[in-house]
Amino acid sequence: MTDSCVLPDFDVNEAGEIARRLFALDGPVKQLDGERDLNFLIGDKGNRYVFKIANAEEAPAMLECQHEVFERLAVARVFPEIATARESVNGKLVESVCSKSGIEHACRVMPYIEGQMLSQVGNLQAELLQDIGRRLALLDRALESFSHPALERSLLWRMDNALDVLDSFKSLVADSRQRKTIDYFESGYRARVLPRQQELRRAVIHNDANRANVLVDESGLRVVSVIDFGDMIETWLVIEPVIAATYVMLGQPDPLAKAASLLRGFDTELPLQPAEIELVYDFICMRLCTSICINAHQVALEPDNEYLSIDIADSWNLLVYLRDIDPAAARAALFPG
Repeated sequence: MTDSCVLPDFDVNEAGEIARRLFALDGPVKQLDGERDLNFLIGDKGNRYVFKIANAEEAPAMLECQHEVFERLAVARVFPEIATARESVNGKLVESVCSKSGIEHACRVMPYIEGQMLSQVGNLQAELLQDIGRRLALLDRALESFSHPALERSLLWRMDNALDVLDSFKSLVADSRQRKTIDYFESGYRARVLPRQQELRRAVIHNDANRANVLVDESGLRVVSVIDFGDMIETWLVIEPVIAATYVMLGQPDPLAKAASLLRGFDTELPLQPAEIELVYDFICMRLCTSICINAHQVALEPDNEYLSIDIADSWNLLVYLRDIDPAAARAALFPG
């Protein structure tokens, strides 16, 4: 996924017509949320698909890379459900469409996976959180030998680029007290993470298991699937559970306990190494800081896109909560016993 967040210029009627022409899809069309791509739900319950029109700067090779990953995860049975791409009437997984302004966009169709988003589950039980961690570990294990040229790209949403993100966008955070909070965590990151970077394993990871990308069953205790591989990247392995743990802490009572359950699930399936365990707290704090700074940048580009700021209030509350806890105590809470 590119750094640009300006959405493609297609309305619901245009999307429906393109989906019918290129993918033989019929039925009601509804626009879904999207950060940088347009997503449309097409069809009736039990036979629904998601028609996706990619940002103009998205490389088709990255979409092809994602499709290879979907097939790999399906073979490994990482999730109960995995969305593999539907061929067009031309026998292609990725087609090209042109907007009214003459801009070319890649488009594709994925089956709609039934389930509720993690954001819709109020009380996150330890059983669910452990299953999230375990499934992400299975995903990363399934990709251990995977590589693709499209993964060699720059991306704002990569933690090994976190300090550059702060340098570029921290000044866009309007509140000086908030900038000081970011400075506090940046200082700890520089002191503890930078000297130990070489001890961290690297891997291809999903890189965005947020509350809108994890689907769970009706009981709220089991993962159905993880969606949206647009931020997939080769980076530090530990970032996979860190990102998921960060999001399950948002708006939750006893957030460190929530994160600990998810980390336990990941560690059971794919054990974390000592340096990774010791740096999880710093990475969680830095993920929150970079999210806030990137949000400030994206809102400046597209102030009317409400989806961009969906987690920002909760992120600030969590960052303040973590600022007031001794880092050693936080690490002990994340990995008890």
